[in-house]
Amino acid sequence: MSLVVCSNKEQDGSSLRQDQSIYSAWSFRNSLPSTMKLPPHSQVALQSCKVNVDGRVVFSRNNHRFYQWFGEILDRDGTPPQIKDTTSYPAITTMTLDEESGQVIEKSLDDFAERLQAVLRSSSYHPNMKDKAQVEVLRNASGLDFLGYKIEFDQSTPAGNSIPTDNGFENWFRVDQDDGIFSYAGGVFKRETTKDADRCAGIARAKPFSLNNGSFIVNISGAGANANASGVEWHVGLSRYINNPSDGYRVPDYNEWIDDDDIDTNEDGFMDFAIARNWRGQLVVYHNAFDPDTADGKSIRRHEIEYWNNASAHPNFAGSDRINLDGEPFTKVGFFSEGERLKVSLYNSSDAQWQDVVQYTGTANANTYFKPVNQACWCLHPVLCVGSDDTDKHCTLKIEEFTAVPLLDYDPTTPNKGGWFETLELLTPGTYRCQELETTRIWSDPNVDGGYVQKGLNASGGTNLKHVLILEQSSLYAPTYGANARQIMGFSNSILDSPNSITGNRVIYQSDIVPNLTSSMAMFVRLNNFGQSVYNAHTGNRSKIIAHLPRFDNTQSTGRLYFEPNNLIWIDLQNPSEMSINEFDISFSYVNEQYATVLTGQSIVCLYFRQSPDFNR
Repeated sequence: MSLVVCSNKEQDGSSLRQDQSIYSAWSFRNSLPSTMKLPPHSQVALQSCKVNVDGRVVFSRNNHRFYQWFGEILDRDGTPPQIKDTTSYPAITTMTLDEESGQVIEKSLDDFAERLQAVLRSSSYHPNMKDKAQVEVLRNASGLDFLGYKIEFDQSTPAGNSIPTDNGFENWFRVDQDDGIFSYAGGVFKRETTKDADRCAGIARAKPFSLNNGSFIVNISGAGANANASGVEWHVGLSRYINNPSDGYRVPDYNEWIDDDDIDTNEDGFMDFAIARNWRGQLVVYHNAFDPDTADGKSIRRHEIEYWNNASAHPNFAGSDRINLDGEPFTKVGFFSEGERLKVSLYNSSDAQWQDVVQYTGTANANTYFKPVNQACWCLHPVLCVGSDDTDKHCTLKIEEFTAVPLLDYDPTTPNKGGWFETLELLTPGTYRCQELETTRIWSDPNVDGGYVQKGLNASGGTNLKHVLILEQSSLYAPTYGANARQIMGFSNSILDSPNSITGNRVIYQSDIVPNLTSSMAMFVRLNNFGQSVYNAHTGNRSKIIAHLPRFDNTQSTGRLYFEPNNLIWIDLQNPSEMSINEFDISFSYVNEQYATVLTGQSIVCLYFRQSPDFNR
């Protein structure tokens, strides 16, 4: 029997873990000055092993997933509000990236905090929450002992006027429309086509509308605009962005082209919220919302808002039906946001004041105000449409004000850089969660006074919804399949809905237990340059593993760890004749055969070699 001691270096002092060479702690080679002879039918076993495990965070699919919630806090006793009573949906957040599938990820504490901050931001879909999450490492007063993480949420407030830049509008009717139907420069949206049949609709997707005291003001008949004075049809609205057209139309895949009777509009372009002049000259207000009477009973369609019955509407718009805009002194249209609540007003140039057309009034008469701005349409963009008649072919609308959220990396055509709907639309399995949200909740049917109270702004000017983290699978906040990040983030509760502190819109959660840095992934020792026959059933391939090292013992999980198996596991080296050895190639891996680069400093592996006891029988 022979004992062979292998090590990557002579001493175990401080070491840079970037020893990316044949002497690294997780993969090294020892060459012999003279050849070592092993007899036929030899076997090898691990006698003992000493490694240094640094204090990095190790995570994989076993501990990488949690969910964010921005909405009402649900009642754990089963009384309202429950999830069906809200406008929100759990948003999955994963700490592993797409390109890291199947890998074990190792991060320093600060790098892990940076990764956690990045994934929190990427799965924050409310426009005023985007890019606001911050994560830092918690330490004790001395700054030495690791205590966990501080997670901070905040909301942005309006940052001034952000009128879309020149050429910032794109076609918003069908994907196969000709270019040049309209132009946009200096805030002026102009119909260029001379064909009456062309649908002239455009959307500006560069920045989302602020839901915290946002304003979108369009001149319809005045300086730079003549659409209303010309008597042509026009529409001004706000819409989510559509990446995947339905049958060529820029609409959600669960939308149906159905209007209320005699709405009388020709210029079609999907909008979640809109005000328009129809071809009869009448003022029309509408939104796209659920209709249980559609063919599948799970679709949204355009519904007219009965603004003339809205209790908060200005007397100029009250009555028994739509008003006619001919001869009226209305020169501007304005949308104004307060959290989930949207108000639309007209500017009366004679009285020099804004006059409300539609605003949220409460639970009664739900068909007289807009649906709540729910999670499926949190990110809204300006939409403009202009028609024509025999006389006026090139009419205009002019944007005077647009309060956008000033995001540097916003892009609704890229997953996790736009809204929730836009992201799910680009991914598998698609928008069915959005469809569920918009067609099954108590607020979804605009013809039913369902009792939902739309959320406005809090005292600090932010949307009056709450930040909740779901760290383990929950039946209350459902679906939260596979949530498993509670321990690695350092929390004793699986649902975090009671922040450590709230200052204005700034909400802070802090770990209440020190995260266990022990990975759920054990390590293995490999002897790479011998002929042992080992199969790794997890990967489905042959392997060079000779022993299993659990990532913990009874005293510690990081630092210097020593392992000595109670029972030696002898593995045949498959050598029918004497074998000459001049090198030992040792490495440490996880079960997926990936290097365990959490090792640092000195690694020592002691190997026993012997001839098989069965050889001479």
